[in-house]
Formats: sequence, structure tokens, C-alpha cells
Amino acid sequence: MSVEQPTGPRWAPDVLEAMKGRANFRVSAPITLIAGCLWDFGEDELAERALAMSDDDHAAILRIAAVYENPRYPLPVVGRNITHGHVDALAAIAYFEGALRPLAQNRRRAQKNRPDRFRTPLPVRDHEGDA
Repeated sequence: MSVEQPTGPRWAPDVLEAMKGRANFRVSAPITLIAGCLWDFGEDELAERALAMSDDDHAAILRIAAVYENPRYPLPVVGRNITHGHVDALAAIAYFEGALRPLAQNRRRAQKNRPDRFRTPLPVRDHEGDA
């Protein structure tokens, strides 16, 4: 798989490798979820950028996240259980900035303060056949 270099920052070798993804393992996360995870950890500018990402950007971030989901991958999160939110935010940082780095803040912001644009809508249930 060939990966094009972005017009912005160049990617570090480890990020380029992660962009290849992981065999037989996929991550699924809507754009609003990735943007919300970035906002949760104080990455406001990248959260806004994530909302406007292309389908190709989104696919690349999901491939990186699949690699970062491996518990043995050395993510820069210290003293915490690494959650899917950490992984999604770190994958987006690595993609947008070209290198993996620690999150702007270690603790999540309160969900009640998350702006609506960063909330993932709940799926609509089909109640066909319900009494």
C-alpha cells in the first residue's frame, strides 16, 4: 500500500508504518467521535480540524488507531488505563501532526461540557413490529 505525503507536515517513520493498519483488525469510529475524543483531552484545534477531515484522512486515522489498539504499542499515556478514546485521539494527533506525542491534558473534560458539534448522534432504532 502506498501512502501519499500530505501537503502539511511530513509523517514520522512510525506513523507511516502505522498508516498501513493491522492485518485482520479494523477500528470503526465516526468522525464526530474522533473529534469528540480530541476535544475531551484538550486538543481543541485538532478537534475542529477533525470535523472537516476527508474520507481519506478518516480512513488513515482508523488504520493508525487499529495499530495503536495493540496493548503492547508504546503510547505516550502514563499512569492511566488506555481507553479507545485515548487511542482515537492519539491516532488523529499522529496523522494531523505527523508524529505521536502526549495529549494536551491527561484527564478528560466533563462530558456535559462537550459542545454539540462533537457529539455522535445515537442511532435511530427501527421499532417495526413493536406493540
